[in-house]
Amino acid sequence: MAQSAARKETRLVARASYEVQEMIQRAADYSGATLSQFLIDSAMEKARTVIAETEAIHLSGKSADALLEALENPPKANSKLLEAAENYRGSVNASDH
Repeated sequence: MAQSAARKETRLVARASYEVQEMIQRAADYSGATLSQFLIDSAMEKARTVIAETEAIHLSGKSADALLEALENPPKANSKLLEAAENYRGSVNASDH
């Protein structure tokens, strides 16, 4: 019999007032989920929202147009950019040896 891969799980603990627990339990009951599953689902939904809002770039129409223009028609590299690129190449290649 093949042994199934062990699931790594951890315990999350939170303290809440009795009123908060009762409200969350009622919502879990209405949704047909256990209290634990309701809490995990709710926390994951909130986590996804916070991460998406934090990691997304929000641009105005004018800024979006400027970004697309710069991507489609990038300016020529100036001496500072060329020097930075050379320094970067040197630091990356130095770690290979």
